[in-house]
Amino acid sequence: MSLKTGLVVLLLCMPGLLCAEWGGTYSEEEICAIKGSTVKIQCDFKFPATENGREIKVKDTFWFTKDPKKDLRLDPQYFGGVQSECHGNICSLTIADVRRSDEYTFRFTTDHSRGDFIVRPGVNVTVTDLKVQVPDPSHGDVLKCVSTNCSTLSTSSYVWYKNGEEIQDAKSQEYTVEEYDYVNSFSCAVRGHEQAVSPPECVGYRSCNKVVYHKRHICAIQGSSVNITCEYMSCENILTQFWFRTDSSHRWNPFFTEDPHYEVRLDLPSETSGKSTLRIKNVRQNDSAEYRFKFTTHSEWSSISPGSTLTVAAVQVQVMSVRVEDSHLVAQMLCHTSCLLEAPLSFVWQKNGVNIKYGTKVEVTLSPGDYITCAARQHQHISISPRLYVLKRPSVSLSPIGDILEGRPLTLTCDIDNFDYSSATVDYCWYKKKNVSSDDEVLRKGRQLVFKPFKSSDSAEYWCTVENQLGKKTSEPVFIDVQYAPKRPYVSVVQSNELAAGSLVNLTCSSDANPAASYTWYKENMSSPLASGQTLTIKDISPGQTLTIKDISPGQMLAIRNVTEQGGHDYYCEANNSRGRHIIGVHVSVNGMSCRTINIIRLFCSAVVFVGILIILTLEFRTTSPSSTADPNELVETVEELDPGDYENIDAEDSL
Repeated sequence: MSLKTGLVVLLLCMPGLLCAEWGGTYSEEEICAIKGSTVKIQCDFKFPATENGREIKVKDTFWFTKDPKKDLRLDPQYFGGVQSECHGNICSLTIADVRRSDEYTFRFTTDHSRGDFIVRPGVNVTVTDLKVQVPDPSHGDVLKCVSTNCSTLSTSSYVWYKNGEEIQDAKSQEYTVEEYDYVNSFSCAVRGHEQAVSPPECVGYRSCNKVVYHKRHICAIQGSSVNITCEYMSCENILTQFWFRTDSSHRWNPFFTEDPHYEVRLDLPSETSGKSTLRIKNVRQNDSAEYRFKFTTHSEWSSISPGSTLTVAAVQVQVMSVRVEDSHLVAQMLCHTSCLLEAPLSFVWQKNGVNIKYGTKVEVTLSPGDYITCAARQHQHISISPRLYVLKRPSVSLSPIGDILEGRPLTLTCDIDNFDYSSATVDYCWYKKKNVSSDDEVLRKGRQLVFKPFKSSDSAEYWCTVENQLGKKTSEPVFIDVQYAPKRPYVSVVQSNELAAGSLVNLTCSSDANPAASYTWYKENMSSPLASGQTLTIKDISPGQTLTIKDISPGQMLAIRNVTEQGGHDYYCEANNSRGRHIIGVHVSVNGMSCRTINIIRLFCSAVVFVGILIILTLEFRTTSPSSTADPNELVETVEELDPGDYENIDAEDSL
């Protein structure tokens, strides 16, 4: 790798100041690139950091080929195929799928009064093909893989093919063939660039089986006609020949050209022996594919080597800048194609379907609802870009319309007034409002949001956004309130589980429903409602019952009402709204004894326990009393006579 330096303004010398150097260094001065490969060029540029104490800053950097004012990224011939990036004072240019030789030059601008500099000369990139060469005709068994345009090719690994099949372990630039290989063809490629394989060659200038395509890569504008041509030969008699697509079963030969996919667009004109052409008229984007030619002798001769790859280019609009002014905007746009054409195209711009300008670039004023397109002048009604709208604010529509019911499907659609959805490119995004503490949820992209089915938990605010190169607009939020029948009611009891006869019980019924439910209470053996409202008060509970709550379906209610459970009473809560109803049953019962009886029993039990404790204490006292054989004089000495007035001064511990 050699270095190449270009200095545009060498010295800026003023009294009392140091001389400042401006310039740059390229990583390579010459690059030989295989056609279709990716090339990366790098420039390390420099300029003084300050002048008169003021910092000098870089404003812009870009690469160009012939016109110093034409940024390569905006050149229609390179658009989408180049990428420029900078890290500090080192900038690189990456060229994908390089097709032509050119000189690439770097330019940078600063905020200095003389700070616009071109690093010359640039880097020469020579695009080359490969070919198989026999160095010495007297030694025709030694083949060499060489470049067609470069004296040397910097690579250490090659790939060799025999009749299109890779030869294993053949990795050097030279390959020695066997004597019996005279019927075979050989080709080569640089490893890592196998798509850029050389045309096949015969050994020792003899005839062999081979197919050579005139162009390996063809880029055609939509609506034009394309000729895919090859030359072929064989050391045997050719019986049949045909073209085919590698991604499908389509096959065409001179005697059979009918194909529903191509209708009258395909033609196989008569050719001289050894040459064949497949012609496709009015090409479409779905014609983009790899096409190959085959022939048969006593067997079918096939090759895995690449054929001719056709890319049908669509015309596209690229927005370079947008400036918003009051109720309209001013946009600078570029018209280009999706691949590199052999000949430059002339474009025409249209605003709302009316021609406004010819050329690659345009600056136009647009209002909401306006759209812009560009087209190839030669195919203005066929090869036209999608419409680029200045978007209006969208709205959300619902299907089906009317009340939204739980369990039913629901579709939300993001609509734009007077918008041609078929020919415009817009990105849609749906959002759902969440609670205050969390961010709004991004649901999905696409024009429609479909629920199958819609659930009660889906009730929320929804809105959509539409976005393209000219801006983004957001719809008004729409609150989706789903309606559903009451869920299973919940009955709460105010009192504890231990209920006494004659007490009062409050039962409260609640259910999740939309619209809100109304409540009706029933009692067993009563055909008419007992009460309405969420709370039922039950008085004078009868003895001999227990408290249970059970779920009852609406269809069972009438039958259950007429059943009396022994020792209890059944009550029923019905939650009802316009979407349905749900019923729950409550069986209320208490212990069989009255409050007075229970209190007497409790008093009796307490007395028995008290007597038992006295008996135990008496027995323990007897076991701890002094023996009857003790000396009476000693007993008298332990007794101390106390004056009644001293009782108040006895400690509790002493009294025990």
